[in-house]
Amino acid sequence: MTKPKSNWQIETKLWQVAILRIFFGYYFFQDGLGKLTGGFTGPGALEKWLAAKATGAFSWYKPFLTGVVIPYHQLFAGLITWGMILAGLALLFGLLTRPAALAGIFMTLNFYLAKGGGSPATTSDQAFMAGLLVVFFTRAGRSFGLDRWLARLHPESPLW
Repeated sequence: MTKPKSNWQIETKLWQVAILRIFFGYYFFQDGLGKLTGGFTGPGALEKWLAAKATGAFSWYKPFLTGVVIPYHQLFAGLITWGMILAGLALLFGLLTRPAALAGIFMTLNFYLAKGGGSPATTSDQAFMAGLLVVFFTRAGRSFGLDRWLARLHPESPLW
């Protein structure tokens, strides 16, 4: 007699978390497209934004901003833009949801640190990180997502 696979191995029945995953996917995808078409990747756009925000950044994070990100602002603008588009698409389709959620957390954490934090009333960064953690831990791509089929093929993989 074969042991039935648990909900954790095949799919999740948490359709509410799928809605959360799709919301984050839509947000990241739209924001990434806006950056791509709105001049964010153009010369100096990220540099100007960071120069204005760097004064309020956490003191231990400022050297990274001023020594690495600002000098290579064009590279980081492209990484941010395409990272948001790809993470958004992955979350929308529920494909490699866990790595996409981690990428979203990483980007949002860096935005938060560059801005110097802020209260939950003035920034949505903390809520985004918390929501993406929920998406990560519940394996939300297994509910109405392509990760469901990947989990059937490779049930032991931590990626979905």
